[in-house]
Amino acid sequence: MKMKILEYFTAVEGDPKSLDKLVDSFLQSGYQPFGNPYFIPGEKVQVCQAIVRYEDVDEWKLSAQAPL
Repeated sequence: MKMKILEYFTAVEGDPKSLDKLVDSFLQSGYQPFGNPYFIPGEKVQVCQAIVRYEDVDEWKLSAQAPL
């Protein structure tokens, strides 16, 4: 079953612990991490994680059961 992504964005912080806290706050709001975390090296390192919000599963099941 393929779920539709409604929102996609990248969470960015300066260190892994801060990114963990940020991602956790998104998880509490119904978002999910997408793929693996990654970092962008440079003068100021950025630690990143793609974040998505999927279509509500119950909504999806209901629409799949709707008559054609």
